[in-house]
Amino acid sequence: MLPKLLHFYFFLTLAAGFVIGVIVASYGLSQGFAIHDLGIHEWQFRNSTSGLASTERNESLVLESATSDLASTPTNESLVLEPPTSDLASTAWNETLGFGEVLYVSMPERTDRQDAMNLAASMSGLKLRLINGVEGESISFKAIPDNNAKKWTLRPSELGCWRAHADAWRYVIDSNIETALIIEDDIDWDKNIHQIFQDLSFQMQNSTLRLVSPTDHERVSAPYGLDWDVLILGQCYDVAHPRHHDLVQVYDDPNVPSRKDTEAVFLRQMQSLGVNGKDVGKKRLLSPAYGPICTMGYAITRRGAQRLLLNLSYLSLRGPVDMDMMWTLQEGKIRGYTVTPPLFSAWRVGGQKDSDNKPDPKLPISGRGNVGGWSRNIKSSARVAMVKELAMDNWMEYTNQGTGSETKAEKGKNGEGKANGRKRS
Repeated sequence: MLPKLLHFYFFLTLAAGFVIGVIVASYGLSQGFAIHDLGIHEWQFRNSTSGLASTERNESLVLESATSDLASTPTNESLVLEPPTSDLASTAWNETLGFGEVLYVSMPERTDRQDAMNLAASMSGLKLRLINGVEGESISFKAIPDNNAKKWTLRPSELGCWRAHADAWRYVIDSNIETALIIEDDIDWDKNIHQIFQDLSFQMQNSTLRLVSPTDHERVSAPYGLDWDVLILGQCYDVAHPRHHDLVQVYDDPNVPSRKDTEAVFLRQMQSLGVNGKDVGKKRLLSPAYGPICTMGYAITRRGAQRLLLNLSYLSLRGPVDMDMMWTLQEGKIRGYTVTPPLFSAWRVGGQKDSDNKPDPKLPISGRGNVGGWSRNIKSSARVAMVKELAMDNWMEYTNQGTGSETKAEKGKNGEGKANGRKRS
């Protein structure tokens, strides 16, 4: 009887072992399929982080292991560990709007404009670097670029304007920054400038106008991409390419100026690109740059700075800097995008202060002044908002506070405050 019982337990043990083996093998096989479905790098990342997240050194090793080979495998591009687009676009909230630096051009003697720019920038959370303007008469004849086209006879003021912008391009090249925003010292912008540039950044990261796909570096580190030389943001006139009205990216922007606050030239451009009616005042447009005039605000990449210095200095200078930039865009020698309506606009005060030209003794210097100044193509002026935000009436606040105290005192002392010579208002 005992031998038979032993045999029974022996076979029962074998059967149990077989069942357990099958279960273990099935589990291992299922995990193998799971690894295949996730992608081996993501699977390693998930498993590694479960036990190593407590140490900074191990976290860095896990991330390096998880990402080192992914960039070279197109099928796994979606698994690359990088900040989501929204996080990259949020760099527009920093003090340079997501660009390497913000440069502004101003004549050394225009300390009035420099005060204004410093004040407006501080109120908008921006940091600016001054690029000194240049007197055209100070430029040596030998330093003036060739003008083989003979399109334009440059006045000293136009030469000085070109030289100042060329110095800004040189600064970008010498500083080895990827992008820079260049603005002039007589401009205005919207008080919600950070939100506006975040929306623009998101649109440019998801651009339908690109000719090449963004690189891995652009996806991670370039809020506005790097597939352009110039980004036109502050023009006084513009027109789209006559044969490429289909090349446009239209997007919602709650900070777009209304129809009545938008100049006719930009309304016409928007209409030519298919935006009119109720969309005006709600939509902003991104399109290939073709016919912009004025350099109130534009961004450049480092490669763009090199191409501008090549075409508008080394090879030739055919006219005012904004005109030659427009011709170079139309010839296709540089690539650019333009934003409509523009994001920067001229701030006008009237009188001779609106120009850097030498004053005319026959005309009054002042016009309305900053108190009566104005700008167009902007929904909520940063300059107007700045004055309101900093306004206060210190003595009225003292008076209001004192009035409250006096009222309580008078109730208890039958008007003693008035008898002491305090005048009620």
